[in-house]
Amino acid sequence: MTLFWLVILAAGRMRHDLLLVFCIPAVFVAIVMGFSMGIYAWDTFGTPQALACPVIGWFGARELARRYNSRDLLIAIYFIWAVGLMFALIAVGIPDPE
Repeated sequence: MTLFWLVILAAGRMRHDLLLVFCIPAVFVAIVMGFSMGIYAWDTFGTPQALACPVIGWFGARELARRYNSRDLLIAIYFIWAVGLMFALIAVGIPDPE
């Protein structure tokens, strides 16, 4: 869930307008998956876990935007999005073992 917050917050720090348009698919999926996983985490682990994820994501997005230029930030956003999707795939158990 932290990775999805990181995608959203890093896209918010994108400095180039056209590259921000390329962030739309990653941000849309991160919002949908992050929301559903956030509700589950809030119910299962409690409020501190659900509130820690955006805070950690904010610090990560700030560091990414400081370290990389716009093109490299876009690549980092897509890489983080892919890793987040892989962890979400593992978390929801797809494909089913049956």
